[in-house]
Amino acid sequence: MNIKIVKLINGEEIIAKVLPSSGLIVKIENPVRIVVMPNKLDPKTPNVGLAPWAEFSDEKVFELDKSHVLCIMTPVKEFVNQYNSIFSGLVLPNSGLLK
Repeated sequence: MNIKIVKLINGEEIIAKVLPSSGLIVKIENPVRIVVMPNKLDPKTPNVGLAPWAEFSDEKVFELDKSHVLCIMTPVKEFVNQYNSIFSGLVLPNSGLLK
């Protein structure tokens, strides 16, 4: 699977399966937002979570204009495991990076 982090020009970072596309389009499937939340127990160590992106749409595949994409990068293994657990139904052990 080609799971990537897509950073948009509005500052949002989403993790999704990047599909083959051409021209001025980036095609993604099952996108979720990466959300940083304050940690009440240790304010110096924030929690990271995944939240729905385009939560009011029934669509699973989206086409983004490349002019709205700053970069596409490979996520750390823990993000990929968390993402896969959301869409595969399998729960993988967490090493502690995502809480």
